[in-house]
Amino acid sequence: MSRLLGLGACQVEVDPDDVQKNLNNMVKQIELIKYYSPWVKLVVTPELCFQGASDFEKKAQKIPNPITEFCSKVAKDNDIFLIPGSIYEKQGDKIYNASPVINDDGKLIETYRKMYPWRPHETTISGNKTLVFDLPDIGRIGLCNCYDLWFPELIRDLVFKGAQIIIIPTASGTQERSQEVILCQAAAIQNQCYVISVNGVGYGGKGESMIVDPKGNIVQKAGQRQENLISMIDLENVQRSRDYGIAGVSRPLASFFHEKHRFEYQTQPFEQSPIYNENKLDKAK
Repeated sequence: MSRLLGLGACQVEVDPDDVQKNLNNMVKQIELIKYYSPWVKLVVTPELCFQGASDFEKKAQKIPNPITEFCSKVAKDNDIFLIPGSIYEKQGDKIYNASPVINDDGKLIETYRKMYPWRPHETTISGNKTLVFDLPDIGRIGLCNCYDLWFPELIRDLVFKGAQIIIIPTASGTQERSQEVILCQAAAIQNQCYVISVNGVGYGGKGESMIVDPKGNIVQKAGQRQENLISMIDLENVQRSRDYGIAGVSRPLASFFHEKHRFEYQTQPFEQSPIYNENKLDKAK
């Protein structure tokens, strides 16, 4: 039996000075997606697509807040699970780059805090827990955020927890976006899962959002203007890839579980590794 998921990825243009304009734009794009493809059940938008990336100290709020409440109504009205990118979350004197997860009843069910902020430019506090959540009768989703993609340990941890799809809200506007395309394909191949990277445009990034299948093939890829990706994902493709291998040959995830050895770094603090003292970057950051 197929386990199908209708997915919408909104590659939206971001105005860093107008939260309500960005929220209204998201609503417009979701309405377009649902008009043409009413079977879509999960919609994702880019990292920081409402507030923009600057002045986070002024923009941070506790969660829930007016932005999440607005998004909750949108999710309920459109009968979708919604991952509205990320927002700045204030917890006491700490500020996180946080991604809410809202179900089709409009309930805020989870919040993921970015574990690897883009140092030294992003000075928010890092989260300390990975996040997976279930879409009833469909499958398990793993959620991370932008620069998290560059850390294969994080992606692998999501997969260990049962993730069949990795969702990555992104705000990448720098010249290494082409490398991130390769990283998305590599993560999909190594973990035999779907990878969805949703980038912004304008002040929100360079676009090139993509949906990658468990064999590393790019199913859909956006350009560098505002547009929506819409796809029906069959999670049975994940299981088939893991059972029968990439191109019918290699089964990296099964091999990883089969071997019993462990690497030293899995128990050794990074500070005890030779590379730590060789690293010329500021270790305090």
